Amino acid sequence: MSSPPPDRWRGEWRDAFAPYLALAAVLLALVLRVATGAGVAYGAGTPGSHHVEDVNVAGLVVEFGGGQVAYALVPFTEPAISGFELLNRSGLSLLSVEFGGLGQGICAIEETGCDLGACRARLCQTGDPDSAFWQYAQGSDDGSWSPSPLGASGSQVTDGGIDAWSWGSAPPDPGQVTLDDIAARTGVELAALRTGERTEPVLVTTGGDQDEATAGRDGILAAAIVGGVVILGGLALRRQRRGATT
Repeated sequence: MSSPPPDRWRGEWRDAFAPYLALAAVLLALVLRVATGAGVAYGAGTPGSHHVEDVNVAGLVVEFGGGQVAYALVPFTEPAISGFELLNRSGLSLLSVEFGGLGQGICAIEETGCDLGACRARLCQTGDPDSAFWQYAQGSDDGSWSPSPLGASGSQVTDGGIDAWSWGSAPPDPGQVTLDDIAARTGVELAALRTGERTEPVLVTTGGDQDEATAGRDGILAAAIVGGVVILGGLALRRQRRGATT
């Protein structure tokens, strides 16, 4: 039993290992694409097979506190929808409770808020007048924000409107925000939503601990993918070498 010559061994190594290295490069490129922002959008729609003219689009800004903010664009075909329906269609997870003719009270958005018991009692507030709860406001053309006296369930949102929610003791005031601003943050063309090319809401969350967690998760994922491919390539090479020496 003899070993293959060095040149032959190197050729066999390249033939066995090159496909795995190419696959690792492709997978790593995909992970880096996600880490640099292409995969930050959650609930982003895929291009549809049909086009609907004159789809309405409204925007949403949700401030969780600690610098974490969600931005969403929601397409709809009705002439108007309520502020609650806009939030409900955004792709954010909600916990709400109905208060009869007063409509829905928001208990929690994603992980921020309170449980149903505290929500039913005081809409998450405590005895402290500065305690936090989910507050709602609607934007105007001049960039100002006004709390809705009818609440989110009784409000009307039309094409181009923008609503804001904030968890805190003061009404939301994210400054002047336009649909174009939100589109830039979410990485989607407004025209794609207005024509029905994208039929699902587009949502992105920035700031706070989420960015660090996402970056850490993407780094671990990249390392795991590359490491797994290298291990598989090594095993394949080892089997090939054994076959060549028997």
